[in-house]
This record gives sequence, structure tokens and C-alpha cells, in this order.
Amino acid sequence: MACSGRRRGSTLVESAVVAAVFLMLLVGIMEFGRLGFAYNEVSFAAQRAVRYAAVRGSTSGHAASAADVQAAALVYTGALDNSMVTVTTTWTPDNHPGSTVQVKVAYNFATVLVPLSASTLTVQTTARDVIAQ
Repeated sequence: MACSGRRRGSTLVESAVVAAVFLMLLVGIMEFGRLGFAYNEVSFAAQRAVRYAAVRGSTSGHAASAADVQAAALVYTGALDNSMVTVTTTWTPDNHPGSTVQVKVAYNFATVLVPLSASTLTVQTTARDVIAQ
């Protein structure tokens, strides 16, 4: 009888270890899913913002400013914390038709799984387009 009591105790310890490892694996998979979602949001926002800037050049009647492009990008990052999103717009050489516009969108991704570090992971992407109008 004493032997079966020890087995029950060791089974309980083994189950706790396996459950902890399984839960950490599950949370890690969810974190990578959140990271992928954040990258997708940032990438789509950059693509849409550069398109917004490309069709609103100096001859369009309402030339897009950097603030306009930033507002256009932030519309597409609604699921993210917009205070952590940075939008940088560059026109090469200017905003006349035929020039190039570049929009860089960056997001400071804070992990939930590893709160040991105060630093965040920066997810960023850059989109370029030729100004049409």
C-alpha cells in the first residue's frame, strides 16, 4: 500500500510538470500569432498609406501632407495600440508626379510571455510608390 501512495504522488508531480510545459508552449504559439498579426497590420497600413500619398501629389488639387499620410496609416492599425505606432513619410525628390513616396510604419510590440525585459520588439515595414498625380 505504501508503494501505491508514492506512485500517486509522482504521477501528480509529473502531470504538473507536463501541464506547465504544455501551457508555456500554448502561450508561446499565441504570442507568435499576435506578432504575425501585428506585422500584417503594419504592412497593410504602409501599403494603404503609400497609395494614399501616391494619388494625392502636388497636381491632385489636395496634396497629401505627412500628417495626412500618418492619419491614413493609423486608420488601418486600429487593432493595435496607436500610441506605439510611428509613421514616417519621405518624398524623393518632392511630391510632384513621377517622384517617389516612401512610407515607413513601425510598431513597438510588447510581449506578454516574457515581461522580464523592459525593451520591446519593433515590427516595421516600408512601402514605396510613384506619385501619379
